[in-house]
Amino acid sequence: MKRPLFFLAISTASSLFVLVNQVRIFPKETVKDTVEVVEVDSTGILHIRPDGSAELPTLGSGSGVYLGHGIVLTNWHIATYAALLLWGDFNLPPEEQLITYELGDATNVLADSWICPVEFNLDSKNTDDQMYEVSPTKNDDDCIPSDLTSWITFKPSTPESSLSINPVPLEELLFVDRDLELAIVKLDDAELAETSITPPCLSKVPMKQGETVTITSHVSGVYPAVTVTATVKDEQPKLLLDPDERIPMENRYAAMSIIATIPAEEAGKVGPGSSGGPVFNEQGNLVGLVWTGRGLADGSKEVWFTPTVSWLPLLEQAEIPDDDLRKVLDTPCPAL
Repeated sequence: MKRPLFFLAISTASSLFVLVNQVRIFPKETVKDTVEVVEVDSTGILHIRPDGSAELPTLGSGSGVYLGHGIVLTNWHIATYAALLLWGDFNLPPEEQLITYELGDATNVLADSWICPVEFNLDSKNTDDQMYEVSPTKNDDDCIPSDLTSWITFKPSTPESSLSINPVPLEELLFVDRDLELAIVKLDDAELAETSITPPCLSKVPMKQGETVTITSHVSGVYPAVTVTATVKDEQPKLLLDPDERIPMENRYAAMSIIATIPAEEAGKVGPGSSGGPVFNEQGNLVGLVWTGRGLADGSKEVWFTPTVSWLPLLEQAEIPDDDLRKVLDTPCPAL
């Protein structure tokens, strides 16, 4: 018989979020060609559906942030098959994981591969029987792509659920790195032509212990996004192992993290769906992305986020062949 692949909602033990922009609808007479423009948040919800079909049920949801020019940031585990498999009884060896990728790297065959179910003999006493195989082609309707980009849509958040914005399909994976818990994906910015989004800049300023940050995310798939304030606990980025007890120990991995805490009274705003949610400093600049966290004995919660100071210098030095990404990276934050 064939064992099914596990389709699991993207989630982490932490989630927070902050509405960074107010929504307003401009009068038609003030907008060229009488196009109604809606200003929305740079934060958005990411939905995963097979082949990106809106007619199929959502397999999971996460968060991301739009930086303009079609560029969206989210987590490594959202953009790759890991989000769907990590909590199953799969023990994926490193050589079968899309751990790193840069656009133009033709040697990385996993970027175009599929994870496909295989026939499983229930009568077999061989405990090494695999439930899946890595295939260069989609040889079964239940296969999952290693690169989930074509299965994901991005929908910018609005403070009012009555304001409807159509989700935009993601089109291309530009970069992923598991150690950074970062993914850079791209959509057709023409799809957001009637949506006014003020993207945040990427901060190069190190965090300080005790600093206040705000986080926006779509916890539990809630739309529009929810906001919470956190306090930086450990300012030094460290490679930390995911503490989420829901994930089997053999499937956990470490990523660069800064830890912030939220008080117990705000703990209800934290939960699955916050992965990829942007973290902003007091100036409104992007300082990181939520990727995991854990609850503490006193009811408060830790939020672990991958900081821009750990990956922005690497991206600036990399030669990723995308002009739009280069425009984003070359845009400095305003002087304080």
